[in-house]
Amino acid sequence: MGGVRRWVWAGAYAAVGVWLVRSAVLPAAIRDARLSAVRGDGPYYAHLRWRYGLGARPVSIIFDLATHDTAGSVTTDGEEDEAAIPLGSAPNGTYHLTVSATYRLLGVARTVVTRTHGAV
Repeated sequence: MGGVRRWVWAGAYAAVGVWLVRSAVLPAAIRDARLSAVRGDGPYYAHLRWRYGLGARPVSIIFDLATHDTAGSVTTDGEEDEAAIPLGSAPNGTYHLTVSATYRLLGVARTVVTRTHGAV
């Protein structure tokens, strides 16, 4: 009985150790970054939403949005899961979203760039 208990505790400690390493060393992927709405009558704002995967959250995230006739950018920290990009005119057609997430993992800065697109 003591051997089984020892293996259960060893497995629990191993799982906690793997989780700690995963959250400290590997970056959390930014998932489902998308344009959720466009609001405003004068200045227009493109509202973005996203989720994080498992791992260390980024220190900062830069979102660059480009459409056929307008573009905008916003920088946010790794604690946010939504942001608004000010735009000069109302967007239409398709959009291209570039996400640049900067992580500091074990004292080393690392930037991961992803691109997505969709329709406004």
